[in-house]
Amino acid sequence: MSAGPAGPDFSPPGFVGCYRHPERMTGISCQRCSKPICGECMQPASVGFQCPKCVDRGRAGVRAPRTRFGASVRPDGAVVTKTIMAVLGAVWLLDFVSGGLVTSLLVMDNAAVAAGQVWRLLTAAFVSGSVLGVLMNLVVLWLAGRALESELGRWRLLALYLTAGLGGTTLFLVLGPPFGGALAASAAVVGLLGANAIGKHKSGEDVRGDVGLLLLLVLYALLVGFSDYGWLTLVGGILVGALSGWVLAYAPRRRRALVQAAGLLGLVALCALGVLVRLTAF
Repeated sequence: MSAGPAGPDFSPPGFVGCYRHPERMTGISCQRCSKPICGECMQPASVGFQCPKCVDRGRAGVRAPRTRFGASVRPDGAVVTKTIMAVLGAVWLLDFVSGGLVTSLLVMDNAAVAAGQVWRLLTAAFVSGSVLGVLMNLVVLWLAGRALESELGRWRLLALYLTAGLGGTTLFLVLGPPFGGALAASAAVVGLLGANAIGKHKSGEDVRGDVGLLLLLVLYALLVGFSDYGWLTLVGGILVGALSGWVLAYAPRRRRALVQAAGLLGLVALCALGVLVRLTAF
């Protein structure tokens, strides 16, 4: 007489020691490597549980998300933006305490640059002048700088700020009066806005409001300070900032960071050439 069909197996599962904690008995295995894992080692997966090593291997194979400019997506608190704001505030405060000494050492001065003080081409980007000027720059940085840094990343934002400031001081040196002086913090700040407009245009967003704002800023600078040529720094900051934004936004995905760095260095070299040509005429 043949045996009947076997019924379901109600025997308890075999318990073995966790491969990471052998003293802990478990009946659960990793869905990927099948090693026994205890409650501490169990990592929830799409199906069942995985061990910590398999979870780490899976994460290593996933590419980190990138922004449209190629920066890593990370909530780092806009470190560079806040640092620039702190420097602008510190420069104004030290200048106020020193009675204008700091500004006299850092501000753009064509005659001083011709005499060899070329650092002013960069340091002028941190001089705002009046308390109203520094407050306006801080507000724009707080509103726009943080959002830009989340898209650009740290080094791109800092490079963009310095390049835009250099563009402003270069244009002032080339077209301004031989003994003229100018502030360039506003030029660097509006350069960020120009780059932001380029990035928005690449994404298909409407940039008419951005362009209108930049035109209004230039017209205002022309009306209130045409004779002292300070508006040249604003125009230079916008132009070089927009060019920098184009380099950052339209760089190819392959070796994007390298292409972006090379493009920004190319703009710096172009500014340096303009400075050299102008200094030979002094």
